[in-house]
Amino acid sequence: MRQAARTLAALALLGGCQAAGAGPSAAQLLVDGAYTDHAVVQRGANLQIAGKADPGAAITASLAGQTVETRAGPDGAWSVSFDPLQAGGPYELSISDATTRYTAEDILAGDVLLCSGQSNMEYPVYRALNPDSAISESADDSLRLLTVPQETALSPQSQLPEEASWAPASPENVRDFSAVCYFMGERLRAERGIPIGLIDSSWGGSQIEAWLPQARLEAAGGFDESLATLDLYREDPDAAMKAYGAVWERWWTAEHESAPWEAKLDLSSWKRVPEQFADWKAYGDADIETHLGRLWFARRFDLTEEQAAGPATISLGLFDDSDAVWINGEFIGSTSSWTDHRVYPVDPGVLKAGENTILINVLNSYGPGGMMGPGEVMQLEPEAGEAVPLGSGWSYKAVMQADDGGPRPPWESVTGYTTIGNAMIAPLHGTPMSAAIWYQGESNTGRADAYEGLLDQLIAGWRSNFGSDLPVLVVQLPGYGAMPELPSESGWAGVQDAQRRVALADPLTGLVTTMDVGHRTDIHPPDKLTVAMRAVDVLDGLSGASDASTTGYSPVTAVRDGGSIKIDLPEGDYTSISSDRVISVSVCNAAGQCDWADARLDGRTLVATVPEGIEPATIRHCWGDAPICNLYADGIIPVTPFQLDVR
Repeated sequence: MRQAARTLAALALLGGCQAAGAGPSAAQLLVDGAYTDHAVVQRGANLQIAGKADPGAAITASLAGQTVETRAGPDGAWSVSFDPLQAGGPYELSISDATTRYTAEDILAGDVLLCSGQSNMEYPVYRALNPDSAISESADDSLRLLTVPQETALSPQSQLPEEASWAPASPENVRDFSAVCYFMGERLRAERGIPIGLIDSSWGGSQIEAWLPQARLEAAGGFDESLATLDLYREDPDAAMKAYGAVWERWWTAEHESAPWEAKLDLSSWKRVPEQFADWKAYGDADIETHLGRLWFARRFDLTEEQAAGPATISLGLFDDSDAVWINGEFIGSTSSWTDHRVYPVDPGVLKAGENTILINVLNSYGPGGMMGPGEVMQLEPEAGEAVPLGSGWSYKAVMQADDGGPRPPWESVTGYTTIGNAMIAPLHGTPMSAAIWYQGESNTGRADAYEGLLDQLIAGWRSNFGSDLPVLVVQLPGYGAMPELPSESGWAGVQDAQRRVALADPLTGLVTTMDVGHRTDIHPPDKLTVAMRAVDVLDGLSGASDASTTGYSPVTAVRDGGSIKIDLPEGDYTSISSDRVISVSVCNAAGQCDWADARLDGRTLVATVPEGIEPATIRHCWGDAPICNLYADGIIPVTPFQLDVR
C-alpha cells in the first residue's frame, strides 16, 4: 500500500501539533481509492470507502451531513458506507482516527465514467482534430478529470499512485487528457446537466491480458504456465527469468527449428551494425529497410581469468521493442519495453576466460526498431577486474521468417499479465460508476481467437468491482493497414468480430463501430470526436434513452437459399453507399478458401450470390485490416464487420 503522500490533509487533532506522520511515532491514516479534492462520486449509489489505520483504531467519517463510525480490524483495515447522494455539492469528506484527519474538499456527486484501453484511448485532446477550440472553451467546474498514472504492480493495490488527483476541466487540464473520454464527458455534461467525473486509466501498447486480474486470466484459460512463472517471479525473480528463458527457447526451437544460442556462431556472413545506433531500417540495408520482425545481434569479447571468475552485470542500453539475451549459450534476461534500459545480472560460471559471445534476439513490431544504445552505457561489469565496453563491434542477421511474436515475460507492463490492472484498476475496487468504455485490441490482433474470452472476463471483472449492472461500451477497432485485394485472413478483423460477438451476447454491453473513422496508414486516427459521439449514442441505446443500435447493426444468422445466402439485418434503414451493390462481402468454404461474392440489399435482407466453386461454410462482411465497406445503417453508421456460419 502506498504511503500517505496522497493525503490531502492529515492534521493533528491534539494540541495544534504538526500534521500526523511528521514524526517517527505518528500513525498514518490511509484512504483507498480516488477520494481527493475535486473528486466526483457516483450519485444514487451507496458509497463505500476503505483504508488502513492502526489495528483497533476508532474511525469517524463524514460526508454531506452523514457521519458514520467504525473500528479498524486486527490488520488495520477499515471501511465505512454512506447513503446515496443526489447530484450536487460541493461536499467535504472527512475521515479521522484519534490522531489524524484526512480531508478531501470540493467533492461533487454526479455520474462517473471509467475510460480504459491502450493508445487510442490514451490519445490526448491536443492531438485530435481541431483541438484549439475544444481546449480553449473547456473550462467547466462541474466536469472533473482524473488521469491514473501509468504504473504496474505484481499484486492488486488498494491505493492509486501518489500523484493521482482530480482536477476541474480547464484548458491546462484538458490538453493532455484522453480525447475520447473528454469529448464523451463534455456531451454528457450538456445533456444531463449534472456533474460528470471522468477517470482515464489507459496505457498505449498494452494488451488486454495486462489489465485482467489473475483469477480472470485463470478463468479465461490458456495461461497456466505464464501465471505459474509470474507466481515464481514474486518470490524469486532470478529463478523466474530462467524459467521464462526455457519457455522462450522451446517456443523458438518449435517455431524456427533452430537454436542459435547453442551453436558456435560463425559471424563471417553477418553484417556490421553501424557505429551510431539507430532504427535498423536506417542501416542502408535494402533487405531490412521496411522490415518488421526480428534481427539477431551478436558480439564477441575477451575476459581475463579474474574478470570471468565471478558474477557480473551487463548493461545494454535500449532496445525497441523487446529483447532476449544469451551469453555463451546461457539465457540472461529479457525485457518487452522500448523505454527501459537493459541491465541484467550474469551468474557465476556463465563467463569464461578468453573469448565470450553475446547473442541478442530483438523483435520490433511497429515503428523504429533494433539496438538503440547509447553506446557509452553498454558494458559488462565483472565483480573483479575492469569493465568491458560493449558500445561498438556488433553484427546482425535478419530473421525473415514471420512468427506469432512469441512469449513475453509475464511480469512486464504492456505485454505482461495482471500488472497494469493491479496498479491502475484494482485501487478503484468498490467505486460506483455510471458506465465504462474500453478502447483496446490493437495489441491482441496476433491472438484474435482468444480475444472474445478475455474481453468477457474483463467486463465481468469490472462489473464485480464497479456494479453488477454497469453498462460497458466496447470501441471496435478502426480500419488500419492494407486494403485486401483478395479475401484473406486478418487478425485485425478477428478482434473486431470478437468485439461484435461480446456485445451481441450481452444486453449491457454496447459496440461502437469505427471502421470508417480509421486511417489506412495511421494506427492512431485523430478523429476522436466521432468516436465519442457514437459512444454516447450507444450508451443512450443501452439505457433506452434512444433507439441507437448497441450491436453495430450486427446480424445473427446467415441462411443458404439455393445459390444465394440471405442475412436478415436488425431494425434500421440500410443503404449501400455509392453503389447498388454491397462490397467487401466474401464467402468461404470449410477449408478456409474464400472468394468475393456479389451482394445487394433487398430491404433489410443482405443477399449474396454464392461464388462459383465455393461450398459455403461462412460469410464475411467488411473483413480485413482496412477494407472499403459501403453498407451503412440510418445514413451515418457503418454496419459492423462480421463473420457468420452459413446454415
